[in-house]
Amino acid sequence: MSHMTSIIRKEVRELLTPGSVISVLVMVVLFAGLGGLIGGEVDSAAELPQFGLIVEEGEYTDGWDPAQILYDAYGEENASKIVIMDSTCGSSDSEIISEMQEKGLVSAIALPDKESFSESMASQTQISVKQYYLYQPTGLFGSVGSTIMSSVVSILSSSLSQLLVAGESGDVNYQFIMNPVGTAGDDINTIVDGAMHSGITPYDISNEVTSQTLMIPIVIMIIIMMVGSIVISSMGSEKENKTLETLLTMPIKRTSIVSGKIVAAAIVGLVYGLAYMLGMSIYMGAMTGTISGSTSVSLEDLGMALDAADWALVMVSMFLSIVCALGICMILGAFAKNYKSAQTMTMPLSILAMIPMFIVMFTGWYGAGGAIQAITFAIPFSHPMMAMPALMYGDVTLVLGGIAYMAVFALVSILITVRLYNSDILITGIGQNKYVQKLTGRK
Repeated sequence: MSHMTSIIRKEVRELLTPGSVISVLVMVVLFAGLGGLIGGEVDSAAELPQFGLIVEEGEYTDGWDPAQILYDAYGEENASKIVIMDSTCGSSDSEIISEMQEKGLVSAIALPDKESFSESMASQTQISVKQYYLYQPTGLFGSVGSTIMSSVVSILSSSLSQLLVAGESGDVNYQFIMNPVGTAGDDINTIVDGAMHSGITPYDISNEVTSQTLMIPIVIMIIIMMVGSIVISSMGSEKENKTLETLLTMPIKRTSIVSGKIVAAAIVGLVYGLAYMLGMSIYMGAMTGTISGSTSVSLEDLGMALDAADWALVMVSMFLSIVCALGICMILGAFAKNYKSAQTMTMPLSILAMIPMFIVMFTGWYGAGGAIQAITFAIPFSHPMMAMPALMYGDVTLVLGGIAYMAVFALVSILITVRLYNSDILITGIGQNKYVQKLTGRK
């Protein structure tokens, strides 16, 4: 056996530890689960959402029946998705919204009455269809359903266009025939927190919210992985260089050592976080500014803009999440034998940082099920990722609850780390601990 082969075997044996193998397997399972989660969200977004249809009974001019056209277009399997509402074509916006809330509908379209329809046909002016939406906070794909409603209007328009092309002769307005049904900007109404806003859809709002909040999950994940790696590697290096033994023999309380390490690293992490947020804000602003067709939705006009107090809560949430991450790092670092083994211990932390990032980005806290919400809440790094959208929606309780949970989590992790620093594990390793020896039957 050559010397090179011996070195390769030695390095592989040291790097391919049970902990690193388990971390890789967990990562594979994680990505498989996230793939299924994202795939489910994409499939759900592509499906025809249940929507309300406000239309007069019977046929319109030239035998045009809007309800039957939609039934034929979407097939029997989607017939239940089209809900004929009790509201009449002349109902007020508030009456229509009230019925949508009663029937659990988040979108509806209203056609004009037969008389107005006939007048538009006679004058060859575009027939306006009103759209109504109830905005609900969701993830990245949650508001795609509002774009599907535009296709409903397109189906109605193309069907009427075919009838007009087949039956018209003489002088005709071809612009009207090619697009007889449409929706004017003021006829799109979206309800946000009880207030009606015209000219915007839930998809527009969701895009603006995403552009404002997307940087937080990414920044938190980067900061936790980076700072966590620094702290764990530092502890492994201290063990390898024997400087940790010197520190522990000094007349300093172990609580002060642990707290000092964590708070110092948390301050540095927060500074990094602010720097990354500034850079990401400039980057996202430049990206969204160059995208053609991007909306000019004002979150301030929607009552969703953050004030100074909200930003303070976001910063507190970020700081506590970093402290929680460092507490976990201190616990993991206590079991690192040297600098090399410390590197493999950053994988669990990376996994815990990635899980909430993907969940918050693709499903969102409000669009997730109960089990997903429980998992997301239990991971302390999730809360700063959820804080910004939660404050936009006025859910201060969720943010304060997350801050309280992270404070308790950080305190417990610090106490556990202090116990480890007071034990012999840091010097002798976990294999020489008396409790582990009793458990394994060694003396």
